[in-house]
Amino acid sequence: MPRVKKSEATRKRLLARALVLFQKKGVEQTTMRDIAKAAGLSLGAAYYYFPSKDALVFSFYEDNQRDMEELAASATGTLRERLGVLFHGKLESIRPHRKMLAAIVQRLVDPGDPLSAFSQQSRQVRERAIAVIAATLDIADDLRPLAAHALWLLMLALMLVYINDDSPGEKRTHGLVDDALDMAVPMLPLLATPMGHALVERVTSALARADITLT
Repeated sequence: MPRVKKSEATRKRLLARALVLFQKKGVEQTTMRDIAKAAGLSLGAAYYYFPSKDALVFSFYEDNQRDMEELAASATGTLRERLGVLFHGKLESIRPHRKMLAAIVQRLVDPGDPLSAFSQQSRQVRERAIAVIAATLDIADDLRPLAAHALWLLMLALMLVYINDDSPGEKRTHGLVDDALDMAVPMLPLLATPMGHALVERVTSALARADITLT
């Protein structure tokens, strides 16, 4: 394999070309040779940057999450407004890649698949995504983990709806975001009540018995 000096520009070019091909042909139908050719690199050079197509998809996950962190840092207003910025922004961020995500949707929801949103391999990105939501919430520390996880699952569900939304401007899903947040946000203060605390403790204990820890 030829020695290649890694550069961020080359990495970004490879990823950009790969995403175009994934969108056009699908992940499974695209080869690393196709990607290397589109980027003007040898196959060996492409593998030097990304050892597999899965690695390219993971790089997309990481770049997308970085964008979300920057968006969250600039979000202002009420909790409802800040969450709206995050949820709508997430949908807009994946808009150019909806066909690619639709093609691997079965892998996205299968915890045993490395590309799954629930896999061990994607854990770091998943935890960063949940942390962004948690940082937005102005509720007690002991309530924040469960609320943040629940909102992350809601975001994921909306993304799955969005990738197949054929309404003009994907208004159906964006409207669903607003409806969901309008219902969820007013319920968050209820978690601070005695009944809410009891519910959080019960759910957290049930998850712990299933070896699922909320952090």
